[in-house]
Amino acid sequence: MPKMPEDKTYDIVALSAICVDIQLKAPDEHLVAHGVKKGLTNLVTPQTVADIVAGHNPNITPGSPGANVVAGVALRGGNAALIGKIANDDNGNFFKTRVQNNGIVYTPLLSANDATNTTAVLVVTTPDKERTFAFAAGAGMELAPEDVDAKLIAAAKITYLDSYLWLTPNGKDAVHHAAELAKQSGGLVALALNDAGVVGRNQPAFLALALSHADILVGDQKEFATLFGTATLDETMDAIKASNKIASMTMGSKGAYVFENGTAAHVPANKIDVDKIIDTNGAGDQFAAGFMYGLASGKSVVDAGKQGADWATDIIQHMGAEPKTGKNAVPAPVARNLKNKP
Repeated sequence: MPKMPEDKTYDIVALSAICVDIQLKAPDEHLVAHGVKKGLTNLVTPQTVADIVAGHNPNITPGSPGANVVAGVALRGGNAALIGKIANDDNGNFFKTRVQNNGIVYTPLLSANDATNTTAVLVVTTPDKERTFAFAAGAGMELAPEDVDAKLIAAAKITYLDSYLWLTPNGKDAVHHAAELAKQSGGLVALALNDAGVVGRNQPAFLALALSHADILVGDQKEFATLFGTATLDETMDAIKASNKIASMTMGSKGAYVFENGTAAHVPANKIDVDKIIDTNGAGDQFAAGFMYGLASGKSVVDAGKQGADWATDIIQHMGAEPKTGKNAVPAPVARNLKNKP
């Protein structure tokens, strides 16, 4: 394992295609009325999102993998910062206020386009528990290399890079720029896979950056298989071992594997009653947050993986990908063996 830098202010600094997450429970008829196809990701306008939500009481939280990761760290006592773009609108103001109140260092980067919106991701859950997505792209997709704060990156033990930034040419350039800055400043680079489709569409360049700059890789089994072009679990594990990277590969109820120095160890999933599972959104992000915060705090790879499993178990017991710990604490049962601090 590369030596964890000690003379750094932040445990994690995340570069992310930030958004607001909006969660709503509604019947099938509500989707039909707004022309949204059930069970799919629908690309829609901000007005369509507003129309679907109108008259309801949705759950709204800051979103994106990077925002979820730094929320997990900051709300459990760590030092975290976020780099991402919003618009000067109600959702952007909400995002800024909420993440700052959660103890995350965030200086808003405002879109220069007055006509754009803060990116919004609406998740509608129908009575059969199926989730339908409505995605309204906006300012979060505009992040560019000139938006990357070099001083923040230089102060980070770990710089976390969100793969959704690969959806735009400017975002790709921002990821490469931040990775180079992190290496120059002696910090570690964590490359998040996040989405097998995004990784697959950019596989050669994504793999090249992973091998040249990443110290840490985080994702699920399908995402790792896409990155390395493998077909079976054994082939995927062999590829991760051969890369000689620190990595965490989640596998849902089957737990996770963590990797270091060409070796692997299994981390079992925490046992939890099925009726306590409310929402799995953000479980992978919180596993990654717990894993990386554990590493930043000096834990072994295996103990960091166990912390990731604890944090993931916590998040699935309520709606939303933002932890209800620290400043967001509520009087509710938590996962067994949950550790709020490293």
